Amino acid sequence: MKPKILHIIDSFSKGGAEIILAGAVPELNDFDHHIIYLAPENPIDSPKLASIPIECLNYSKLSDTISVIKKIKQRIKEIEPDIIHTHLYFSTIFVRLISTDNIPVIHTYHSHYYRINYERLISKYKKKLLQWIDQRTYKSKYTVLHVSQTQQASNDADVGIKSSSVLYNYVEDAFFTTRKESSYDNKNKLKIISVGNLKTEKNHMLLLQALVLLKHIPIHLNICGHGIDHRKLQAFINKHDLPVTILGSKNTIVSLLNEHDLFVSCSIIEGFGISIAEAMASEIPMIISDISTFKEITENKALFFESNNAKDLAAKIEAFYLNPSITAAQTLACKAVAEKYRKSVFVEKLNHLYHSKISVE
Repeated sequence: MKPKILHIIDSFSKGGAEIILAGAVPELNDFDHHIIYLAPENPIDSPKLASIPIECLNYSKLSDTISVIKKIKQRIKEIEPDIIHTHLYFSTIFVRLISTDNIPVIHTYHSHYYRINYERLISKYKKKLLQWIDQRTYKSKYTVLHVSQTQQASNDADVGIKSSSVLYNYVEDAFFTTRKESSYDNKNKLKIISVGNLKTEKNHMLLLQALVLLKHIPIHLNICGHGIDHRKLQAFINKHDLPVTILGSKNTIVSLLNEHDLFVSCSIIEGFGISIAEAMASEIPMIISDISTFKEITENKALFFESNNAKDLAAKIEAFYLNPSITAAQTLACKAVAEKYRKSVFVEKLNHLYHSKISVE
């Protein structure tokens, strides 16, 4: 009988952590897997997950907390997992509130949870409360993974984590294809793509502000993602009559990257930046914010603009419009760096970690 891994995650819709989990589990063939997700959102639908038990606990509001913790406790008792692996905040905290006896517990932190500068006061207070709970429930017996060294440094400091490791996220093999020859020659409309959910840390508003400064050149921007900032972003687009389309979530990112001339990301904080690694593998020219995570993930080989500086971003985009070859060296260098984010590398390391935890027990 194969050892059993119980994966618990806050949601199972199309977010970075969810996609990584859904893609990796079918490749870890040495184990039987069970997936539990908390929030009742549309789950990822993949034929590769057909044989894996997946269960939603319908956690939708704070008053559900006690009942959901009881459900998790009951499912742990029934499944009898050899390892519990949690992803995202609430799954991690809920498991910590349950006596897991001698079951090894692995927590993966996917973001700089406590470094995001929210605008709303209530969000600031909520962040502080969640950090306090994280600090009080953490124990040194837990195995903690981070998705970048930059994120590791901030979360270890913010939570008081004594020991942790880094396991970089991966890029699906489909992105490592030969990019078709671009027909863009600064006489056509510049087609820009940005990929990321519509929320504070992705900072899509800055890109829109840069486009206001670039109305003198032909550009069209497509934004792939959904989220709470959709209405605010669309209102700004309408007000300034910008050539921008918010596409929502898409399953065709590989082909979309190949259909655009330039990839732009304005994130102000990222745990890893899967869309950046995908763009690197796809060999699309990139202009990205100069945050520490992006410098780490690209090994400082990308073309950066000064974070939160719309004028600098606009200048970089216009320079690319006038001379697309300015990113040629960086694009090839980033393609080479992306090889370290192959899915096979991730699966091998996670497989080794799981086996080590079981052998110890």
